[in-house]
Amino acid sequence: MEQKGTLKYRKLQRTPQSGENAGKKKWYATTVTDREVDFEGFVSHISDHGSPYSRGTIHGVLMDALDHLQELILDGKSVRLSDLGLFSIGMTSKAEDTKEKVTAASVEGVHLIVRNTKSWSNSELRKKCKIQEYGGYTGTDEGGTSGGTEQGGNTSQGGSGTTGGGTQPGGSQEGGDGLE
Repeated sequence: MEQKGTLKYRKLQRTPQSGENAGKKKWYATTVTDREVDFEGFVSHISDHGSPYSRGTIHGVLMDALDHLQELILDGKSVRLSDLGLFSIGMTSKAEDTKEKVTAASVEGVHLIVRNTKSWSNSELRKKCKIQEYGGYTGTDEGGTSGGTEQGGNTSQGGSGTTGGGTQPGGSQEGGDGLE
């Protein structure tokens, strides 16, 4: 299978709070995002890589697609974008003592859920990238030292989707990697 890119990782020491390694300091590989491509950069990337459509056309179509995707998701619909994934909305709420006490006021937040599918599955993505150590950072869940300006990443230990954060060692869902 053709490799499409290089996924960089750094070494991170964590102490999981649950699971078989609860309370034990363990080392994990976690993704490093070393730069961000903004929307305009993404549009330029598409137009510069063999697209027959102009940059303006690509920009307009993507903007319309994003507007309509948000509209449908906020209306409680799930939207499947071909092999990319299934987009939907989720919510978090506070615990109430009785069913009757659960109201709209119980909802604390909403979040985007993306479930990858088919050629974007975890196993297919793994086949398409080279894995390489990023040499500028080693950290712990208490803090770390950095030799670069990379952005943090999530440690994902499996699962089939993303809800704004990765599955942390020990099985809890958190956003980010706890390092700032």
